[in-house]
Amino acid sequence: MIKKATLSLSIKTIDKAYSILINAYAQTESEIWGENYVRISREEYEGLIDKGEIFFSFKDKQVNGCIQITNPEEKVFSFGLLAIDFTQKGEGIGKKLILFAEEYALKNGGNKMILEILKPRDFEVPFKIFLHQWYSDLGYQYEKTISFLGLKTEKIEKAKQLKVPAVFDCYSKNLA
Repeated sequence: MIKKATLSLSIKTIDKAYSILINAYAQTESEIWGENYVRISREEYEGLIDKGEIFFSFKDKQVNGCIQITNPEEKVFSFGLLAIDFTQKGEGIGKKLILFAEEYALKNGGNKMILEILKPRDFEVPFKIFLHQWYSDLGYQYEKTISFLGLKTEKIEKAKQLKVPAVFDCYSKNLA
């Protein structure tokens, strides 16, 4: 089951979802940010929940994944902050969250979904190669590569934290 996260959910549920997110990004982006990377502060995460952008996946009434869905421009939706409980890896949670995001976009007037994968500019990381293939298998097409600051111009301070030069591979999928 997937549902919109709200701050009225139990602290335990929000704590678990936040922990899943932080753990997932710490494990998959250490080559880019270094050890003990914190993708987003708890305060920022709760702000996104409050804005209605975060959705939780549940199994047996326990949160096991999350995704952020945004609408950056008319008819275009985006997802990010996709994370699953790695103890349940391979159970299709990520795919279900993405399909939910696509259905959500369609129900809300979207006809295109976009996403970005952050990766090191100068070397390959096995997990990022996996993501490229996985998203391609889900119908996403690679469009272009953009420098970190080329895509996230407002994130100058965050860019200073990069351990290696990094770029975003940008993908899209027509939904309608």
